[in-house]
Order: sequence, then structure tokens, then C-alpha cells
Amino acid sequence: MTGATGFLGRHLVPLLVAAGREVRALGRPGSDDAELRALGVRICRGEILEPAAVRGAAEGCELVFHLAGIVAHERRDRPRLTAVNIEGARILLGAVEAGARVVHVSSVAAVGPAPGRDCPADERQPFPRWANRLPYAATKRAGEELALAAARRGADVVVANPGFLIGPGDVHQVSTWSIRRYLEGTLRFHAPGGLSVVDARDVAAGLVALAALGRSGERYILTSREGNLAHAELFRRVGEATGVRRLMIGLPGPLALAVTTLVPWPVKPGEARAAVHWWFYSPAKAEAELGFTTRPLDETLVATAAQYMGT
Repeated sequence: MTGATGFLGRHLVPLLVAAGREVRALGRPGSDDAELRALGVRICRGEILEPAAVRGAAEGCELVFHLAGIVAHERRDRPRLTAVNIEGARILLGAVEAGARVVHVSSVAAVGPAPGRDCPADERQPFPRWANRLPYAATKRAGEELALAAARRGADVVVANPGFLIGPGDVHQVSTWSIRRYLEGTLRFHAPGGLSVVDARDVAAGLVALAALGRSGERYILTSREGNLAHAELFRRVGEATGVRRLMIGLPGPLALAVTTLVPWPVKPGEARAAVHWWFYSPAKAEAELGFTTRPLDETLVATAAQYMGT
């Protein structure tokens, strides 16, 4: 597994261990892997951009989960996004032994924004050409296309497209930072648009089902039907679930971009540029083929907030 020390990986590893799997993880030098070692995970030191290290970690593995990736939205971040999200995927796919199954974990961002809030996208949506201007979405799409191309050449590869992860255990605060800022009172505005949020624990369970039941060469969106929320609605739901109610100001998209360009904290301009779209999706395919389910959203919101409220 790559990305085992991240938010999703830390939920997936215990499920695999509980199922009797022997888990080997590619771990970056200096990463905190004490929790994984306590579960009996074998750590192979190396970077995703080091082919020899990746080959060594993948040697003899019959099932490979590729979770490693970078989330960033600024234009200046494009080179490192390209390196990890695209070249890292290329190296991983080239390192896997013949006959092994690869679960390539992409993102709903790779599907592209939906046409509108009332039209959630599914796996069949063509990637909008204009979305190539969004660095994260574009690089996740390109990495995913490498995985699907490998499947067309005969490799056993399935692709997961998780929604935007929330829930407990966001060790690097990559996905849940806006909820933390809301609770602290340091985020007081939102842009138009919305996200499809989903509990990382449910996505981890979905990845286990995908590894067992997914059809090679297919993509599966793993998100919550209840989680398709406008930004304003998400913050309202967080307030209702936690009792922490903040006055939030809705800004038009151009004004949100201008504000974050002048004062790029707590929201950066690239984040505002991406946020104004409707990142809404349907999990119907995963529900039908994998038996994918999600817990009630309020339960997830309370668990997400608890890590920042000391409860």
C-alpha cells in the first residue's frame, strides 16, 4: 500500500489486518508509522518517485492499493502535483508484478465538476476540457488515465473515485481544515458551489469491497448521497450537529477570488477558484455493484468536529 500513513490509509489498514491480510506499506523516511507497526504492518522505506523502492515494496504482493497523492490547488503547485499524482502512478503501475490486482485511488475531482447542483455527475461524464486549468483535478485525471490504460493492456486495475473525505483521524488536516476553521471562528465566508463529502471510514470499507468485487478497467465513485452539499449548507449542518453556530457570509465567486488573492489566508486563491463549482456526484454504480453504503452525515460531522473540539 502507498499512502498508508495518510487519512484514508489509516482507516483502510485496520480493515485489511482484521481480514487476515499481511500488509506491507511504502513509507517515506521520517513518516510517523508507529500506529501501522503496532498493527503488524511491514514498512518498506522509500518515496513514491523512487522506482527501486516501489518495486521492492510491491514484490510478491497480490493486491496493491495506491493511495499516495498530493492535494494542492495553486498554479505554482502544478510541478509537484504532476510528479506525485501522475509520475508516481506511472512508477507504481510499472512496479506491480503480473497478475496482481491494483486498486488505484483517484478522486471525484478526476471526474470533473458536475454541470450543476441538480445534476450530480457519474462515472460516464466526460472530463470538462476547461477543468484542466484546475491543477489538482487535472493531475488526478491524468494519473487515473494511466491506470485505465494499463487495464486496457490487460492489467488487473480498478479505480476508486472517493468524494471529499471528512470524518475522524485527518492526521494532516488536508480534507477537514475548513470544518476546523469554521469551529475556530477563523473562517467566516464561503463561495458559491459545493462539495460531495463522505466519511473516510466508509470509503475505506468501499475500497475493500472494490478490491473484491470491482470490474477491472472500471471506475467507481465512492461518496455519500447525503453529502452533496452547497458550502453554505455544509457549514449550517456542522453548526447544527455541534451546536457551534457561526455567522457565515456568502461571497460571489469573483469577489471570493479577489479577497483570497489579496489575503490568501485562511483560503488560498486556488482553493477559491476550485470551490465555486458543483463537485456533486452519484454513487449509484458502487451501491449496485459493490454494496457500498455510507453512515448518516450528522454522525460523520460530529466525529469530524470532535477531533478539533477535544470531545
